[in-house]
Amino acid sequence: MGFSTVELLISMVLGLLVVGAIGSLFVQHKTNYRQNEQFALMQENGRFTLNLLASDLALAGFWGGADCNDLSRCPSASAISVQNDCGTNWTTTTTSSSPATHYLMAPSADSIPADWPCFNSNDYLKPGTNLLALRHAEGKPVYCQTGEDKRNDRFAGLIYLRTSGSNGNLVKLPVSTATPPEPPDCPVSSSSAAYWRYVVHVYYISRGYTARQCASKPTDPRCAPRLIRKTLGRQTGNPIIFESDDGGEIAEGIEYFHIEFGIDDGDGNMTDESCDMDGIPERYLSTREDYAAITPDELDCAISARVHVLVRSMEPDSSYTDDKTYTFGSVTLGPFGDHFRRKVFTTTVQLRNQQYH
Repeated sequence: MGFSTVELLISMVLGLLVVGAIGSLFVQHKTNYRQNEQFALMQENGRFTLNLLASDLALAGFWGGADCNDLSRCPSASAISVQNDCGTNWTTTTTSSSPATHYLMAPSADSIPADWPCFNSNDYLKPGTNLLALRHAEGKPVYCQTGEDKRNDRFAGLIYLRTSGSNGNLVKLPVSTATPPEPPDCPVSSSSAAYWRYVVHVYYISRGYTARQCASKPTDPRCAPRLIRKTLGRQTGNPIIFESDDGGEIAEGIEYFHIEFGIDDGDGNMTDESCDMDGIPERYLSTREDYAAITPDELDCAISARVHVLVRSMEPDSSYTDDKTYTFGSVTLGPFGDHFRRKVFTTTVQLRNQQYH
């Protein structure tokens, strides 16, 4: 028994409705999957960046127990030349004008900061984003070197802080004189001097390509913003400020970071260079005007920091338009009006305040 024309038409219509419903469900699930994947990646990159900046900030100004809040108290035994340094002897000197924690709210232009010569046009510093420089001793010291250390030149060309009690010296290893000596052969007594790897980190936001290149192809993955870190390492046996082989990339999709430093200054007058020592931040530095108005001792009274990170999805979503504004302290960004998703991550970290040591 065959089907009539009407029955066939009805069957076809019902079949199309079922196929359409399944297709619509598939598209919806695919869209939800893509959105969840974007949010998961943003969450991962945002949390990782936040934890990294917070832990590094917490160590800034740590000198392994030595009295080095001004590194002139822990000088180098001889001049240490650092390639691509961010200023004359900037790496090995901390003073009131070059503190262990340095934060620059960059101008909204392509210009490289004139007093930061470790940056050049190839760094593609994203306009209007900030720079953070931190210096400290590594958290764990070494007391001696093994035969394997010597064979692999583990220490050669690196800068270490040699401490004995509250005394300290910056040294480039291996040293050519007996004072201070380089790490002795293992094993050694517990009273031996400690050697702490000297850490210098400079964080900034890069956009990959130049502004002209990215203006014509904003969705190009190479134009995605990313957090970059310059570090103190070695090259051909000499200290150098550089980016690692992977371009120094810490996390992708990091579009902006902003730090508000909590100031323990009861009278509100930063020009007297004194803190009230009650351990409570009376105010937070937040705006570019705040940072421009204070003295070179800007962070001497900082005891905490609020860290804000703005993360962007790596791929656009044509079904979404970002018309939101994002606020961190007194800084507001947006609306961007594009098709990228964004999320703000915030944390507060306690700092090592040099006034208390």
